[in-house]
Amino acid sequence: MEPNQQFPNNTNNEQDELERRDYYLRTLFDISNDIFGTMDSGTILRNFLLMTMGNFAVVEGVILIINLRSKETVDFINAGFQNDELSDLQKAAKEALLGGESTGEFVKDAELEDIGLLSPKLACAVPFTIDSDNIGMMGLGSKIISKPYTQNEKKLLITLVNSMVITLQNARAFEEIKRLNEDLLAKKKELEKTVVELRSAMQTVDRYSRHLEQIIAALNVAQEVQQSLLPQYPPREKRFDIAGGSLYCDETGGDYYDYIKLPCLGSNVYAIAIGDVSGHGISSALLMAGVRAYLRSRASQAGSVAEIITDVNRLVSADTMETSQFMTLFFLMIEAQTGRLTWVRAGHDPALLYSPDSDHFEKLAGEGLPLGVDENWLYRDYAATVSPGQIVILTTDGVWETRNNEGEMFGRDRFKEIIRRNSNLESESIRQAIIDAVAIFRGKAQQEDDITLVVSKFL
Repeated sequence: MEPNQQFPNNTNNEQDELERRDYYLRTLFDISNDIFGTMDSGTILRNFLLMTMGNFAVVEGVILIINLRSKETVDFINAGFQNDELSDLQKAAKEALLGGESTGEFVKDAELEDIGLLSPKLACAVPFTIDSDNIGMMGLGSKIISKPYTQNEKKLLITLVNSMVITLQNARAFEEIKRLNEDLLAKKKELEKTVVELRSAMQTVDRYSRHLEQIIAALNVAQEVQQSLLPQYPPREKRFDIAGGSLYCDETGGDYYDYIKLPCLGSNVYAIAIGDVSGHGISSALLMAGVRAYLRSRASQAGSVAEIITDVNRLVSADTMETSQFMTLFFLMIEAQTGRLTWVRAGHDPALLYSPDSDHFEKLAGEGLPLGVDENWLYRDYAATVSPGQIVILTTDGVWETRNNEGEMFGRDRFKEIIRRNSNLESESIRQAIIDAVAIFRGKAQQEDDITLVVSKFL
């Protein structure tokens, strides 16, 4: 329908009534068809206002939409007004909307009040509700033919405005769907990126897993090698009973013990060595293996106990010069025939000599630096004689420094008490009693240090 086309005369003639209704329907169809063709709110409002003005032969029109929560203007579309008129018009329209009863359902009553008389140029106004937060109003100026708006025309305007509201709601729903779709696409891309990153991470984990398996396999081999370096059986001697063992807190450790025969110092002469390398792990295990090799090699040659350890220290110091590692060692020589003990203490805890008859503990003490600290250190040896029934215990500090869940230390007093209560047993049973007592004391706490223990009972 062409703009500015005049309405048919409103007569009681039946033919005129049919033409009028046909005109209304075509007007509703044309305007609805135009505004339903877009999903942009601003375009919908402007097209609707201009087409409505054209079909009603009006040269001034306005649409105002405000937000009830913020009381701010959402949209303000106008046509035909001068710039100096717009501010007062917008203000008056907002006051009318916020002060009236136009915030309910769509306006259905054709009897409009003076809400339309907001400006001398406005002759009709239709308020509307978009949703619970947004309301609005369309205002039209006087028709060119200067006739007032009839009730039928007002009803048509209400129908047209309701159609515009539905279109706006559809447009907003479309925008929301569009936004959700864009958000979904963004999340889809993010998910695809995450999947790619996850696949890459899984490949990295797979590589690390294979590398870890290789490390574990190497550690297992190292553990087997280190275990094979420890003595499998104690010396077979009628005059003393020996039992020893190590419990490592890692796959490999730095604790060490050994039984070494000393043929150059006489028949039935043996040495018991016990040591503790600083730190844990592979590097400590390697230093322990080196010391074992040096000791066994040097012990097969002539020389006193002090000379043996002095020479070994010189070799170890050359190995540890760049690493700052060191190893404490207690080296005890036993002459089975005479019961004579000769020892060198290289920074290690003194061995304990227990006499059950007198319930007396004696330390086999002495001076000496750990191996690897000073290559020029000259060690000295100390001597004592044991009697049948006496017990010598060599251990690393992992025994009495064991802590329980409360942080309490096992301590030397508990260590001595276990020896005292089990002194009538053979060496292996005494050793196992100490290990069991330490394990019970530790409970569920983690073993933080290696534990090595050698028990010698003289018969």
